[in-house]
Amino acid sequence: MDDRSLRTLEYDKILELISRFAVLKETKRRISAFRPFSDIFKVRHALDETEEAYRLLFDYGVGGVEYFDEPGEEIERAEKGSLLKLGEILKVAGLLRSSRIARNSFTSIDDEKIKILPEIAENIYCDQYLEKEITAKVLSDEKIADDASENLYRIRKRIKKLNDKIRETLASFIRGESKYLQDNLVTMRGDRYVIPVKSEFRSKIKGFVHDQSSTGSTVFIEPIEVLEQNNELKTALIEEQNEIEEIIRDLSHKIGLIAQKITANVEIMTYLDFCAARASFAYKTKALKPTVNSDGFIDIRAGRHPLIDEKKVVPLDISLGRDYSFLLITGPNTGGKTVTLKLCGLFCLMASGGMFLPAKDGTVVSVFNKYYADIGDEQSIEQSLSTFSSHLNNLVEITSDAAEDSLVLIDEIGAGTDPDEGSALAQAMIEMLLENKAKGIITTHYSRLKEYAYTDSRIINACMEFDAKTFAPIYKLTIGSPGSSNAIEIATRLGLSEDITKRATSLMSDGKVAFDNVIKEAEKTRRRAEEELSELDSLKKTAEEELKNILSEKEKLQSDRARLFEKAKADSRRLVNERVEEADELVSEIKSILDKAEIDGGDIIRARTLKNKLIDKRYDEDAPDDLFAKKILTPQNAKVGARVYHLRTGAYCEIISEPNKKGEVGIAIGSMKTNAKINELYYIGEPEKEKKTGGVKISKKVSQSAGAEINVVGKRREEALDEVDKFIDNAVLNNVESVRIIHGVGMKILSSSIHQALKSDRRVKSFRFADYGEGDIGVTVVTLK
Repeated sequence: MDDRSLRTLEYDKILELISRFAVLKETKRRISAFRPFSDIFKVRHALDETEEAYRLLFDYGVGGVEYFDEPGEEIERAEKGSLLKLGEILKVAGLLRSSRIARNSFTSIDDEKIKILPEIAENIYCDQYLEKEITAKVLSDEKIADDASENLYRIRKRIKKLNDKIRETLASFIRGESKYLQDNLVTMRGDRYVIPVKSEFRSKIKGFVHDQSSTGSTVFIEPIEVLEQNNELKTALIEEQNEIEEIIRDLSHKIGLIAQKITANVEIMTYLDFCAARASFAYKTKALKPTVNSDGFIDIRAGRHPLIDEKKVVPLDISLGRDYSFLLITGPNTGGKTVTLKLCGLFCLMASGGMFLPAKDGTVVSVFNKYYADIGDEQSIEQSLSTFSSHLNNLVEITSDAAEDSLVLIDEIGAGTDPDEGSALAQAMIEMLLENKAKGIITTHYSRLKEYAYTDSRIINACMEFDAKTFAPIYKLTIGSPGSSNAIEIATRLGLSEDITKRATSLMSDGKVAFDNVIKEAEKTRRRAEEELSELDSLKKTAEEELKNILSEKEKLQSDRARLFEKAKADSRRLVNERVEEADELVSEIKSILDKAEIDGGDIIRARTLKNKLIDKRYDEDAPDDLFAKKILTPQNAKVGARVYHLRTGAYCEIISEPNKKGEVGIAIGSMKTNAKINELYYIGEPEKEKKTGGVKISKKVSQSAGAEINVVGKRREEALDEVDKFIDNAVLNNVESVRIIHGVGMKILSSSIHQALKSDRRVKSFRFADYGEGDIGVTVVTLK
């Protein structure tokens, strides 16, 4: 690809940004020299690699390639048998460590959508034993560990002992000969221990002179007492160096054996690092994977130029290559035409290099073999060419070479010369490009080209919009209509004299003025239509949202209705089953009484009680078949004693208190009392009148505060027991806790029979004779459950 066009489109700046995310120096070098692919299959493969790297790094949190100091020619030297330096050996250990981590990382995720990078990482050579051996033996660029070998450990241990022994000998010597010494200290000269002796006393100390001070006042003498020890130390140091070289030779040899694998690792690691850098760039710029084709079709949706500050960049929509081959963009200067050109070309280049694009999902770009870009002023001083000449040279190359597989981007075609000649020349070049089936974008101010775009379906007018009132650019590309340069209006806004602008308008040709007026009116009409369409879309969305809410509410109501219906059926089945079970129990008890050989009075009372309970289990015969056909209860017929149906519990009940301020009445459901809203009750019938039972009036509404009681004095035993049983039934129904039975004293036959019946009555919690003053043994006080 033409490097000049790549620089013009600022592709090199994108590579520089991506290289910042690379870890390895070699990766950075390769990124700077990387060129996009022109093969659609390679492009898709590269995009897939970037996608996998993105998923690994930012979805699964896998670490990328760890930095290592890349080995160079030392690997080749090791392969040939040369000894490496300690620093060079450590480089290999760093590479092996990074290789091991990268292989484990890139192959650790089990995801069927991630296949390419794990397969590449599988080829990484790992040698954890050599890696550990190097890091254990080589401590730094200059130091080998004491335990790098048994022999080295033994030698260094002996060296330490010799050092200590020599220092002790010299310390003792210094104490005895300190008057001859310049300083009472021990120093080294050439790996041998010496002491500083004053020059005038050099004959007093027996030994070898190794050095003297610059002034000559001090000589450094190795006393004869440590001569042999120093010799031993020197020999040990030579042995140490020989052992170190042997360790280095062994490590260098092992590295040489895997030299080719190490070199291959560098290649693989660099490749993975590049993929990870592209993914990191995509994450940083909020970029997405584009769809690519080789048909020249481009559809950029809300594309953001990656070199413009994200706080200032205005997203652009660009469509090209399907229904038309070229866009002819017109509009005012500084309106964004050049940015549009560069964005289109740069996005195609980036995608062809496997890079994601900062745009909305659904963006489509094409892969081209050649890119031609003539953007901006390019005056060639060296070749003594004017801006127009330089511009024309580029156009000569473009019109000669551009073909079906080319993307052509020309800014201000034909500018820099006579407008009539320039526009004619520009039209001819556009016709040539169209004949060659190239794709691209051209910007211009020439009205002639705007008119031409209306006559050829292969090229379409487009404009960069501006505010009709302020003439400020909006940076929005509208395809289908041309724009106006608005130079005179902009000049007026910037303060140019009104006389000048009026004169300029009068000097314009009638045809030019008429054409511009048509364009302006068409633009106003289009803008109004867009505004109305936007308003209609908004209303449509609101209506759709309301309809959605209505349908959702309808569905919810239907669901609630079905749920309540099912609950009602379940409650009904449960109530029926409970009543059947209770009735069965009562019938069984009655049968057990009837099956007795002898039946006494207590059995009769108990049987009658069970019979009454069984009658209570019946459903009301007067209950309507269709409750919902009845009227909902109203405050007018909500009278105490009225029979009603409670919708919530599905039970028949009786009103026991008038409506309150909350619109609630008190109801009694069997022995249970509660409050219910009037609108939850269905009216069944009028209050029942008081019934007479055996001459004794028993009101269903028993006044507990007054103390409920019954008088059966003088009655026959069976009659009294029957009335007491019914009296207790009524008391239980009205939740009376305690009642009094007046039976008199007499022969205690009546009281004994009543007490005998109370003992077996399940409704009775306890009973006792009344206290003195309350009736004594003539009255029985009964506490009910």
